[in-house]
Amino acid sequence: MSQNWLLAGVVLFGLLGCDPQPAASQPVASQPATLPERAAADETPSTDAGGATRRAGDAGFRKSVLSYKVGDEERSRNLLVWYPSTKEATRYDYRGQVGFAALDSEVAAGAHPVIVFSHGFLGVADQSIFLMEELARKGYIVAGLNHADSLAARRTKKMESPKFAEPKSWTDQKFRDRREDVAALLDHLLELNGQKESFLFERIDSQAIGACGHSLGGYTVLAMVGAWDSWRDERIKAALLLSPYSTPFLTQGDLAKVTVPVMMQGGTLDWGITPFLPSIYGKLPAPKYYLVLKNETHFGWTNLISLGKTTVEAVQEGNAQLMTDYSVAFLERHLRQKQDKSTDILQMKNPRLETFRHEAK
Repeated sequence: MSQNWLLAGVVLFGLLGCDPQPAASQPVASQPATLPERAAADETPSTDAGGATRRAGDAGFRKSVLSYKVGDEERSRNLLVWYPSTKEATRYDYRGQVGFAALDSEVAAGAHPVIVFSHGFLGVADQSIFLMEELARKGYIVAGLNHADSLAARRTKKMESPKFAEPKSWTDQKFRDRREDVAALLDHLLELNGQKESFLFERIDSQAIGACGHSLGGYTVLAMVGAWDSWRDERIKAALLLSPYSTPFLTQGDLAKVTVPVMMQGGTLDWGITPFLPSIYGKLPAPKYYLVLKNETHFGWTNLISLGKTTVEAVQEGNAQLMTDYSVAFLERHLRQKQDKSTDILQMKNPRLETFRHEAK
């Protein structure tokens, strides 16, 4: 990935009008308290991992701060959580992206799978709202935080130079703070799951934890499922990688030690990353999936894809629909262990994709 692409990303995030500080998000009270664009299929009740019936199609949203220590260093990270809600969602303005969320509502009954999200270099935890909300509507708890390299971070020391063009120089010490962030986030979520006063009390299926990462976040997740053995976190059971920066693992680390299912998504215009993904795919053990979206750039997995649309409108067509459909199917298959119509697309070619490869164990 070139530095020019990264600078372009910063400019494009600015054009979105999103405030990188999540505390600034505000609901739009005057808008209808329904999801008018929601597909009819989402109106039917569904059963979650805990066996409880919930109303489908509503996402809750909460903001907080995660604080933790590494040695003597105190760290503070803005934390965003989307989840299946008991309350009907309303239009919600994330300062530039209009979505549908029930702010600070209760979590639907039952134990739900969890997805931890790691953003790209200079990204933010709410850079992919269309996907976060859709996963929540499908019954997943999704949590993301702003890493130290985020545009939103308040830095106390000089930021590390990525040197993306020098993958052979990377070691397991490169961006290790990201690994520490995600591990601390998982610790925090599981701690909340056991606290009676928490909004997440007994709402997490601790045996169904997945991780999703975009760009440098993809590197983070891939490392944590075994590509860097010292980063491995056995709690993560599936890895969803969105245009992941992964070239260091062509010569360092050990992709053969990745022991969880992996899905990688790329784009035909994602020139800095997607050309390397087939080599990564070839080194990964099965089960594994690889798809390439037509006419998609490296930033297609961000809020740019829903620019000028609501999050719900975005996922009803085009590449945003494919991204969410394949992501949900992958997680349904490998976190909820489903093999039904919800996962059929994982077993067949799709003419809307440039490439689709999969390999079962």
